[in-house]
Amino acid sequence: MSGKGGFFDDGNTGSGFSTETALTATATELQAPLIAYFYSKENRYFEFGTTEPEGAVIPLEIIGPGSPFINSTYALLDPSSPQITVGDKLRLECLPLDGSPSFQSADVVVKGKDYWIPIAIPDSELKRLQGLDVEVTFFHLPQAGGANPSPARKVFVASELGRKPVLKVEGVVNGMLEAAAFPDGITVRLAPIENLRACYGIEILWTQSPDHWVERQRRLAVNPKQTIEFHIAPEVYLPHVGQSVTVKYFIYLGARLSPNFFWGTGAATEVSFEVI
Repeated sequence: MSGKGGFFDDGNTGSGFSTETALTATATELQAPLIAYFYSKENRYFEFGTTEPEGAVIPLEIIGPGSPFINSTYALLDPSSPQITVGDKLRLECLPLDGSPSFQSADVVVKGKDYWIPIAIPDSELKRLQGLDVEVTFFHLPQAGGANPSPARKVFVASELGRKPVLKVEGVVNGMLEAAAFPDGITVRLAPIENLRACYGIEILWTQSPDHWVERQRRLAVNPKQTIEFHIAPEVYLPHVGQSVTVKYFIYLGARLSPNFFWGTGAATEVSFEVI
């Protein structure tokens, strides 16, 4: 991550799965596609976090400069249902609910029934679909003819976040915080960010030089159009008079606080001061 902000590409990935690992269960009917991204560093797929009402949330930052997830978005299709046989074809469709043109993939021939079949969703399509509610489905095209649709998966491509504001730390004046004047705690405030969604996470980190973590708090945005507030207990700063402090924040893009989408907002959004 640069000083201007960006993803922490540090392998803090959590769980994931590989299309080289056999499916653990056999479906009894056509299944909705899984919406996932491929993380080349781990050589694994990770499902996008889901929430309501959006469904799977794809943050558009994943196709931006410096992202490790460029050209990495896929629908994973389960071919194990008895309706599908080797030699049949599958076709993916992304259908915007506002009537915009849909995206259809090329037909893919089923070569086996034991492994996920990944079909890429191009970055150009993600950009076109941003801000839209989308249903993703696939069509089973039997060799005998016809087209059978799978259940749909709801997807929302979230627009990139707007300008990231500087944190406001209560009591900091001219680069100093007079600790004794705030015996009951202080408030750290983050002004609204354009396109922030309720399912995104915000984390603040209170550090002392050189790199000592003193306080860390994390929460969902919940109401992204309002200022987000964090209460800092007096124990965080009263014992540390004479110390240099930096308070910074990070954003979890998408839903479910994915560690892969942990976004640093850059040094320009931090607040540094002396506790006196």
